[in-house]
Amino acid sequence: MKNVCALLLVAVILVAVVVFPALAQDKTAMAAESEVRTTLAAFILAFNNLDWERFRTAFADDATVFYPRAFPHRADGRAEFEQTFRHVFEEIRAGKTKGPYMDLQPVDLKIQITGDVAIATFHLDDRPGSLNRRTIVLQKRANGWKIIHLHASEVRLASN
Repeated sequence: MKNVCALLLVAVILVAVVVFPALAQDKTAMAAESEVRTTLAAFILAFNNLDWERFRTAFADDATVFYPRAFPHRADGRAEFEQTFRHVFEEIRAGKTKGPYMDLQPVDLKIQITGDVAIATFHLDDRPGSLNRRTIVLQKRANGWKIIHLHASEVRLASN
């Protein structure tokens, strides 16, 4: 009987050592994904509304950006990407006085998280004849998840 009790105790300890940390990791991963989703939703809302302050603070100071069309070179750091995005905001606003100015809706959103870095990829179906692809890399920093890289590209769709 003592052997059976000892074996049961060892089994319970093994389950606790193996299962509980895995459950804690799953909970941590779920919390991180929720935070990333919330950060992305706030970023897209700010972009749709051309809310400059909320938009710009979504980025880390050292972020890099590749734009899809008019700006062929990578923007390195806050000064460069803000200068370019100010032009983008002006073009989108084009005399309108009230938002939302756009209705960006991510399609097929996938989030991959490893440690303090998250990669979000999705499509935008906002331009007829084209598929707009986006990759946003975020990093968990002291002040929350910040965009450290945004890559925008566009693929022409074949006409039927």
